[in-house]
Amino acid sequence: MKNLTERIHAIVEEIYNELVFLRHTIHENPELSNEEYKTAELVEKILSAWEIQYVRLPNSTAIIAEIKGNIEGNHAIGIRADMDALPIDENTALDYASKTKGVMHACGHDIHTVNLLGTGYVLSQLKDHFSGTVKLVFQPAEEIGGGAQEILDFGVLENPKVTAFLAAHVSEDVKVGQIQVKAEEVMLAASQFTITLTGRGGHASAPHQTDDIILAAAKLIMELQSIPSRKINHIEPAVITVGSIHGGTRGNIIPKELVLIGTIRTQNNKLHPEIHEHINNILTAQECITGVKGIASFRIGSGAVYNDPELTKEFVAATANLIGLDNVLIAKFPNNGSENFYRFSKEVPSVFFRIGVSDNPLESVEPAHSPKFRAADEALKTGVSVMAAAAIAFLQKGRASV
Repeated sequence: MKNLTERIHAIVEEIYNELVFLRHTIHENPELSNEEYKTAELVEKILSAWEIQYVRLPNSTAIIAEIKGNIEGNHAIGIRADMDALPIDENTALDYASKTKGVMHACGHDIHTVNLLGTGYVLSQLKDHFSGTVKLVFQPAEEIGGGAQEILDFGVLENPKVTAFLAAHVSEDVKVGQIQVKAEEVMLAASQFTITLTGRGGHASAPHQTDDIILAAAKLIMELQSIPSRKINHIEPAVITVGSIHGGTRGNIIPKELVLIGTIRTQNNKLHPEIHEHINNILTAQECITGVKGIASFRIGSGAVYNDPELTKEFVAATANLIGLDNVLIAKFPNNGSENFYRFSKEVPSVFFRIGVSDNPLESVEPAHSPKFRAADEALKTGVSVMAAAAIAFLQKGRASV
């Protein structure tokens, strides 16, 4: 194992400068969900140069590549990375900052994509160390909840059968050189709500002649917060946040319509229908009291990402051997974000882990989805090394055997 560890580190050092160049190229040219055309073309170009076989899904930017080990075996694991960026104006002053106005890799998907490319290269050089097949999955549209299902429908889990999956996400809360993981739920389930309030509008100086939906909206927002504290068992984590309010045109007019949009996050997938019902009940009660009519619509975003406990143990053992046990952090709680990697994790045993990207943990770091979000290039060394080592460990142990 020591020899394999040394080989992995040596190969990563060999290609590190190229990986940094690729990361900067993708970061400079971010593309929104389902528009990752240049990114996909670059991925295809690199895979071809490295003689890694791949297929591009029809009418899609999704790509699935395969690397077969030289040891006989008819089993497979998958590794997934997302490629899309966010509709954000970058404000980092980086030399390789986004050249596309209003679009930015503010969630680290540029690192995710290059991590997977680098992992593919390392595994292509270590075929004598594993049996079976590694499938590299480059997924579009994760930021809008897309991409994953089309890849599953394409048959990524078959021929050969995939029975384990691996994925990663950058973390500004973890320093470079470290990773973070936990067993069981690691990301929360999410759904979105849109509430439209309607009522009698009128002059702001005569609210008694209106239904005053602005006041009703304020009361509604406060009432929504009673759901986690009074309607849900206190041992169940739940977050309800209103992130967008649209209504009104001037300060002296009470509008006739107002729209609130928000998100619900839970660790328990089954809580979402229950919370949706509570919201509808609040709207019904509010109409009786204020006369303001409320109609809610809901969209399920993603379920909770679940890390298989046994596979997580194997992951920790493999990565601790590579980067040291002190650099493998075990999280106590799930991350509050959501991820549609859950579509893979609900089909096969999976591990979703965090890669540290903070190069100065003593300073406050801008969070992901911020126009000032930054991620250190050196995180690529950790991500590629860990992914490659974990993939080989899973296959060597026969964890993905049929």
